[in-house]
Amino acid sequence: MSREFFKVVVIFTVSALLLGSLASVSYAEKVTIRLATWAGVDEAKELQAILDQLNAKSNIYNIVQESSPAEYMTKLQTTLAAGTAADLFWVAQEYVMGLASKGVLMDITDRLRKDKENPAANLKDYFKPALDRFTYRGRIYGLPWISQPVVLFCNLDLFDKAGLPYPDATWDWDKFLEVARKLTIDKNGKSASESGFNPEATVQWGFSLNGWPPIQMFIWQAGGEVITPDFKYSPIDTPEAIKGAQFYVDLLNKYHVTPPLSIIRDRGFDGMYRNQQVAMFMGGAADDLDWNVKFRSQAFLVPKGPSGKRTTFSWIGGMAINPKTKYPDIAYKAFMDLTEAIHHWKIVPPRKSLATKAALIKINEKKAHSYDAIIASMSNAIGFRIFPNYAEWDSVFWNQYVDPLLNNRGSASELAPKVRPLLEKVLRSR
Repeated sequence: MSREFFKVVVIFTVSALLLGSLASVSYAEKVTIRLATWAGVDEAKELQAILDQLNAKSNIYNIVQESSPAEYMTKLQTTLAAGTAADLFWVAQEYVMGLASKGVLMDITDRLRKDKENPAANLKDYFKPALDRFTYRGRIYGLPWISQPVVLFCNLDLFDKAGLPYPDATWDWDKFLEVARKLTIDKNGKSASESGFNPEATVQWGFSLNGWPPIQMFIWQAGGEVITPDFKYSPIDTPEAIKGAQFYVDLLNKYHVTPPLSIIRDRGFDGMYRNQQVAMFMGGAADDLDWNVKFRSQAFLVPKGPSGKRTTFSWIGGMAINPKTKYPDIAYKAFMDLTEAIHHWKIVPPRKSLATKAALIKINEKKAHSYDAIIASMSNAIGFRIFPNYAEWDSVFWNQYVDPLLNNRGSASELAPKVRPLLEKVLRSR
């Protein structure tokens, strides 16, 4: 036996012994992995059931949930800065780029490429807009666990009462407005489409908005944009963008088919839909407005805009790993197992193979009558175009543009040219 061969044998033997030793330690002493979430009471309870199952199966980790539904991001950023953050934490699409640029999210790109064990590691299975929101400078800093498109919930009982057909693929803004006016009723029984209608005495509204759904949806549907793909411009003053923004606020201030903002604040936004004071409501696909109500309700596609686009907004949430975790390998394993589990819990999973009617029925069969529309919405759903200091841009967009529009302190054509330079100043500083 040569000296070189003997060295190889010795190294291999020692390595095997070490690996066996580590395995035995991990089996005997499970590592605690802390998970920070924004889950409320009910959601935290559902999540805990999932964690209990994962913890029971694992020989190496025990995931402990730390829920902070109030001021979640403030607390997360504080703990990240102090070096006391959890090993894993939930993060919404708006914050990924900023956190990644500060180096407080683990780069998991190489781990994912080598991971042939967990189905959630198959990047080709993800909807591109969802995965893009966790990608920064070509590297991946987390994974989405939900890609929730905005859909149109309709009170079918109110539609039947008014003798109106349900929404279909032909619905555009004109048809949507026509129906919304017929479903907006004053105390004398007059609809907004009839002469003599009194908007000051409305008892039922056709639609509702208060900054949600995002005004960007309507701008996109009109063929406009708020941030260009190269992140250099915010062309909110183009004819298309102005048309989309103005139609949005006209539903409130001109056509009176949505409740005044003061009434929404008093009665509750989705609460007015639940109480049948609003006939149509745009909410997230995961909302229970199509089954947990006392009337017949169903989700439909949002109407298409004058450009022919039926673009809808997708809220994308996910999870990341703290790069300062003491147990990077175990944290990654827990991260992947939990991501896969959440993909079978939340609607809609951000993966093509799981965004099917059969798969969604397994998650919640009570929504089965809405799944065709929800699945179809995925092909039209996009998230916000995010960059590291997006929060600053969004603050200007809301405070200087959207809020004044909603409160009738100027038209889109008046405000957009003034606000665009402010938005682009933020873009230049990114």
